[in-house]
Amino acid sequence: MDSLERVRSYVAQLTGPEGLRIAEALMSRKEATDSELAEELNEKPSHIRKVLYDLYEARIAEYHKEKDKETGWLTFYWAIKPDHAAATILDRTRKDLAELKKALDFEQNHEFFICPDGAERFDFQRATEHSFHCPEHGSVLQQHDNVNELEQLRQRIVALEREARPAQ
Repeated sequence: MDSLERVRSYVAQLTGPEGLRIAEALMSRKEATDSELAEELNEKPSHIRKVLYDLYEARIAEYHKEKDKETGWLTFYWAIKPDHAAATILDRTRKDLAELKKALDFEQNHEFFICPDGAERFDFQRATEHSFHCPEHGSVLQQHDNVNELEQLRQRIVALEREARPAQ
């Protein structure tokens, strides 16, 4: 996946198809104001600004501001630099991957118990604290085979490792 595709995919996950439409309009030029994007896309400026701020919070969009000397009003000029955004996304992916590996390690190295009357899972330490009884239902906890959880974590790790590879 090249860096532009990676950015598009991430933006779509983050903001949905409407946010992607706004981001693509912004990526098609060097920079734009929220008003210019709103006019081009026939959207309310407030909606455009919300998406732009979401992209900014995710470190995908950047802005600089200029002050009008006559009115004193500030104009924000927004931009998405695909290479910078792709690096940000790659950093986030690597952090997520580290968290998943930590969760996999925990799952592999702990015993789990489950309440037969509910869906709550207990690790061995917590089950011991409650004398192997569910604190909510009073039921005796049953040992839980976490093979499904392990498989899901492994699949997510493989997928993220693919995403974390540098674009070629």
